[in-house]
Amino acid sequence: MGRCSTKKVLLIQNPILFLHLLISFSSGGAVKPDPGGVCVSKGGRFPPYESAGKPPNSVGRGSKDLTMCRVFRKRTCCSPAQTTPAFVAVRNLATYGEASQDCLHLFELLECSICNPNVGIQPGPPRICSSFCDRVFEACKDAYFASNALTQTIGPCGVNDEILCVKASYWESNGTSFCEAAGFSVQKDEDSREETCYGSKASLESVVESWSRDSKKKTSFKTETLSCFKDLLQWVRVMTTIQKVSMGVSFLVAGMFLSRSRG
Repeated sequence: MGRCSTKKVLLIQNPILFLHLLISFSSGGAVKPDPGGVCVSKGGRFPPYESAGKPPNSVGRGSKDLTMCRVFRKRTCCSPAQTTPAFVAVRNLATYGEASQDCLHLFELLECSICNPNVGIQPGPPRICSSFCDRVFEACKDAYFASNALTQTIGPCGVNDEILCVKASYWESNGTSFCEAAGFSVQKDEDSREETCYGSKASLESVVESWSRDSKKKTSFKTETLSCFKDLLQWVRVMTTIQKVSMGVSFLVAGMFLSRSRG
């Protein structure tokens, strides 16, 4: 597998593509983040936040940097304690799960929900939009998952899961039950509660806005980055018309953000 192909499987080193992929799979209006909220550990299979009881904050580079989900490093409750298990899960899905590219992309987006600042300040497991769960399940229903007896959840098969390693469609029959079995809570898209669910545009638009305000430097793209952009654009062409338009608009903004990150 080539270097660029590897980045398409795991988007951990390219947070800009991560952000705009999630927006392209989303719907819903804008909701402003709660500036007064504090981090609340999710419980279940999710490791407790080191910053529990404190507001979401920026994460610096170096030993404290996020292993993946770096699009949220500007404002997050996460540390490597959360992102390392998420990285292992996505790596296992790529290595043992026989997952499609769409499944790998979407499952990574799902795992990174715990690092979204709005999710971090909400009590209980990460709250996922039901429509996004449906997309993940549709893409991953033929990928292989195993049951974890300790956490009572399902996750991508690992090296020791040969006996209980079966397709996701064996474990669950729809997106809502799949997300719940994986340890998340699910909110119907038409739910009128104030808190936004993860997987809607509202869950990330505030992140886009903050990056836009902070973006001051512009540098040229590296050849490898452009090559990966071309590969991703080719993948976008198989999406529905609505998704194409959404992704196209996202990429108009992505150039500026990626230039800043390379500065």
